[in-house]
Amino acid sequence: MSDSEREAAVIWIAENPEAGTSLGGGLRKVRIPREGGGKSGGFRTIYVFGGRHMPIFLVTVFAKNEKANLSPKEQAAAVELSKEIVSMWSEKQ
Repeated sequence: MSDSEREAAVIWIAENPEAGTSLGGGLRKVRIPREGGGKSGGFRTIYVFGGRHMPIFLVTVFAKNEKANLSPKEQAAAVELSKEIVSMWSEKQ
């Protein structure tokens, strides 16, 4: 992912935090197009969105041609991480 692609992804997610698919516990997955490649040749971006009262946390980004998806074990660990992040931020409010 180039610097400009990363910057565009961060801006897009910030403007569309509820986009993509919920994986549970505030964890979300969205496809981000690659420059010149469209969504089918893009990136899977996994992030935590616990609501507008807290920041969005980028968990991981991977090219779809390198990895199709998170494994069930990786997804379960990421959901638990997301729940912990959301809980910590909710306690601060």
